[in-house]
Amino acid sequence: MNRIKETLARIARAARGSRDPSSSSSLRLDRVGRSSSSTLDSREKVLVRADGRGPLILFDGTHDGDDGFDIVFVHGLFGSRSGTWTKAGVCYPRDFLGQDIPGVRIIAWGWTGALSSSGTFVDQAEALLADIARIRSGTSRPIIFIGHGLGGLVIKEALVTAAMSRIYGAHVELGNVYPRTIGCVFLGTPHVRSGKRSLGECIAATALLSPTPPNPQLLKAFKESDKAFENLHATFLMISRDIRVVCIREKLPSTITASAELAKDTDGLELGKGAMQMMVPRDSAAYEGFNVTRHEMVVSHLDLARFKSRDEPGYSQMLAWISKVSSGPTPAEAEAREPRNQEILNALYYDTMTERESRIDPAYGQTCEWVMSPNLSPFPKFLKSKDPVLWISGNAGSGKSTLMKYIARSEKVRQQLLDGWAAEGDLHMACFFMFEGGNKIQKSYEGFLRSILYQILSNRRDLIKVAFPSFFDEESWPPPVLFTSINNLNQAFYSLFAHMSETLRLFIFIDAIDEYRIMERKDQYEPNELDITYNKDTGDEAWGQSKWAVDSHIEIAKLVNSMGNKDTIKFVITSRELPEFDEAFAEYPRIKLQEHTERSITQYVAGRLEDEAPGLPDTKNLCKELAQKSKGDILWARLAIDMVVGCSLRTLRSMLNSLPTHLGGPDGLYMRMLENLSPDYQQSASRIFHLVLRAQQPPSLITLAFAEEGFLNPITRELRIVFDNTHPWNNVSIQNLSDQMQRRLQTCCAGLLVAETGISTNSNAIETGQRVVFVHQTAKEWVRRKDIWERLPGCTPVDTIELDFSLLSGCARHVKAFGVLRPPVLAWPSWRFRPDAWLLIANALRYAERVDGEVKDLQRYCELLDELDDTCQKAWVAALQHHKPLHEDPDWYESRLPSLSRKHWASYEPMDAGKPPKRKDFLSLAVQANLVRYVATKLNKMGSETRRKKAQELLPYVVSPKAEGFSACAGLSGDYWDFHHDMPDTRLLEILFDAGASPREDDKVWTRALRTGRHYFSRGSVTMTHLLETYSSSRLMRNRERWVAAIKSLLQHGADPNSEIQVTTGSGENQSTTTVAAVDLIRDTLEGEPEYAVELVELEMLMGRRGSVGIAR
Repeated sequence: MNRIKETLARIARAARGSRDPSSSSSLRLDRVGRSSSSTLDSREKVLVRADGRGPLILFDGTHDGDDGFDIVFVHGLFGSRSGTWTKAGVCYPRDFLGQDIPGVRIIAWGWTGALSSSGTFVDQAEALLADIARIRSGTSRPIIFIGHGLGGLVIKEALVTAAMSRIYGAHVELGNVYPRTIGCVFLGTPHVRSGKRSLGECIAATALLSPTPPNPQLLKAFKESDKAFENLHATFLMISRDIRVVCIREKLPSTITASAELAKDTDGLELGKGAMQMMVPRDSAAYEGFNVTRHEMVVSHLDLARFKSRDEPGYSQMLAWISKVSSGPTPAEAEAREPRNQEILNALYYDTMTERESRIDPAYGQTCEWVMSPNLSPFPKFLKSKDPVLWISGNAGSGKSTLMKYIARSEKVRQQLLDGWAAEGDLHMACFFMFEGGNKIQKSYEGFLRSILYQILSNRRDLIKVAFPSFFDEESWPPPVLFTSINNLNQAFYSLFAHMSETLRLFIFIDAIDEYRIMERKDQYEPNELDITYNKDTGDEAWGQSKWAVDSHIEIAKLVNSMGNKDTIKFVITSRELPEFDEAFAEYPRIKLQEHTERSITQYVAGRLEDEAPGLPDTKNLCKELAQKSKGDILWARLAIDMVVGCSLRTLRSMLNSLPTHLGGPDGLYMRMLENLSPDYQQSASRIFHLVLRAQQPPSLITLAFAEEGFLNPITRELRIVFDNTHPWNNVSIQNLSDQMQRRLQTCCAGLLVAETGISTNSNAIETGQRVVFVHQTAKEWVRRKDIWERLPGCTPVDTIELDFSLLSGCARHVKAFGVLRPPVLAWPSWRFRPDAWLLIANALRYAERVDGEVKDLQRYCELLDELDDTCQKAWVAALQHHKPLHEDPDWYESRLPSLSRKHWASYEPMDAGKPPKRKDFLSLAVQANLVRYVATKLNKMGSETRRKKAQELLPYVVSPKAEGFSACAGLSGDYWDFHHDMPDTRLLEILFDAGASPREDDKVWTRALRTGRHYFSRGSVTMTHLLETYSSSRLMRNRERWVAAIKSLLQHGADPNSEIQVTTGSGENQSTTTVAAVDLIRDTLEGEPEYAVELVELEMLMGRRGSVGIAR
């Protein structure tokens, strides 16, 4: 909240500046710039600062109106408005661009180098935003920003400020800069950390390349402001998803003169006498993103920004980049489509879309460069050929994902495609890294389609209407049908190629197709068809297979073959070497990775030994032996090095010779790693591994740490969550808990589980921010083998109920400690729980559902859920009480605060679409979560009249779930399912009726129950479509069965079969309302459903009619 208020205050200051040009000192009136237009003399004069700060119009070739676009040049630290862009007397933005790009206005903006009190370029950003808003008054032309060096950071800060203004509706004139911005070109701007160097250190190193050397105090300030710059970039990532970004870095070093103090930590090449050669840190000058491209120029840092001739290659490149980011529909067309465009992109996006790729380590040194050599690899030939598929196969752990990431992000690959296969078309490259260890959407067809469509359409927003034309005719959002249904996504994909086949060229990378799963049909398989069987104990077959997995492999192979097209779509796929893929891709070019990795593994081992065991004798032969023994398995090599690097010289060779040559099976390297643990550590490993396997999604480090402790304090025998009440967590203790869990993963689990440490793709998630996952898919498959744990003497059989109870406790305790790290409740745009906090609550309830009927200690089970309820309510009330309105709002304190404080937290579920379901208390949510014994226990503790009233209050939740809207957690986890879409367990009905509830007391209960059937039996309903296309028919059938049972029970307890119900059908102009009797509505719902013919007869007999079996109409 403080950050938002700070931002809005800054916006207010900038807005005052944009309206009051006279407030700036040292202004003079001048007519600047040159134009081919004869109307220049009649134009309004521009206020120009004599001190070099503020805007200077270098060229204006625009005419009245919104045609054309503005380019805003922002120089780097200690640069100047015109000098930075000038070489040999030529100011290329003024002298070249104006003539070469029609309809452009070129603005140079100047600034000085002092940091704000917050440690960033906030003050400069405010001034830039105010000046651009003022100078653009009356026009809505698109804007392209070009920033040199640290000037790029000023641009990022300004756009973040403008976006906040747009979001919060403050000072529209400033906020409008943000939606008009279509592109940014960053010339040698540091964006992210580089290796071990923090972002602040990278910025300090870039500052040394300025025309004037910065003083030590400024460099120190940059380094100390590392966190602020990291936060700026994280926010910019969120708001720039729709802005085309080009990141350019120099390839030639600059020679600078600097003192030893200034040059410290710069990674430059010392030339002596204080001279150094250095460049912007390589990895810092660009970052990954769907709309981000990276390039290099063969120039020095200062020459990135200046050209003396049109013949210079750098100028031609700059012209091409500006043309690229400026292409698109006219402003009027874009303005009209933009709201719906954004709604569609938001619906396609999910937070774990790029998560798997971001967690893959980059290629070690030059270990992947061989793939681009025509003498070593068929890949370069494939790029130019008409072959639709290239298959990269390899044993488990052979480095397939690392190689895929390398080629998917290679500019050489893009350039070779543009020079060959895609030379005559519009090239789009997209990638999807499947992840069996992640959530359901990361290994499903839905996830693949949404990711590929998002990557294409976010770069080409003009194609959104081509892909989803019907959704531009809808007046409201979300549409009445499920947008992310497989049918709709398929139609969109093929619609693109139906309209764009002559020009569109799509190059798709799919990593790990062997981890693809048929998620939408999983429940059609019997348990024995899901279980993994093991036929061999060596080779890839040791990992086992199941019928479900094999069918999944056949399906993804057919999908690739059916989509591949030599003229429009090419695939690069990776997988393990499995028979299904051998047959499907036999006719396509193939790279067998293990045949190429011995040299790479040798390089990797040599680097590790040099870093971690310098001075070893005969290192060359040792590296060669390890590489040969690995049989192309780089994961085996990495784990083997971990095991032998700490050995003495005397034992190293014998240790190496004793290592198994394969990973899996009962006698592989994984088994050896666990056998080397003490019995106590083996037991701990078993517990931690099985907790991760039982988790709804990969658990966070904090949740796992709480769960691993168990749910009872071993000393006091009280619930650990109750103990937390008297021993609250703080930042230090949470960090200690996290660090301790990290160490246990390494020591107890032999490093086979890791806490993800890369930058999370979701900035609003703790639960997914540092998840605990298996180091490799093979480790997860191996740990699942029951025979493994039977062979380890330190392990006892696991109790799944105890594991689920511990996971329930872990989530509940994480919720209690959540506020230590960030507020669990959000106030904007509406009051609601933070999605990642709600996901913890939801997971806790799913674990509770597992143990509800099995747990032996019912008292502690209920006490734990009561603590969860109490924790959430306290967090809700505390958030309300600590909230301070941004503006004076007497109504908040007098009316809204007391009213909201009386509401229950369960009514404030975060939603992506629709309103959150209303819940009066925790019991209503417990009903929806099927916590039968908990609900019964709570009701039994009430007095008779109180119990009757509460049972009556809960009755609607059992018979008529409100299947409206979708939770924001669906995008967060990918496999979240709202509690309010399903019919609860019908055993709850008997509990409520026994407590005194009656359908006769409230006619609305019966009416709602009857209407609910339409959700599960009407093919036009959103709920039925979603059930059929995402979780298959078994969930739909369970809801149907429960609805029929609920109707039968309501009739048995006095519901009136002759009551009249109003039923609305159709929509829009075709909407109509009719009145029908309950008995007729029930018959109309079930007639024609052969599975329910007998139930229909029974219901008609209950309603006083003679039943007859009607199979179809």
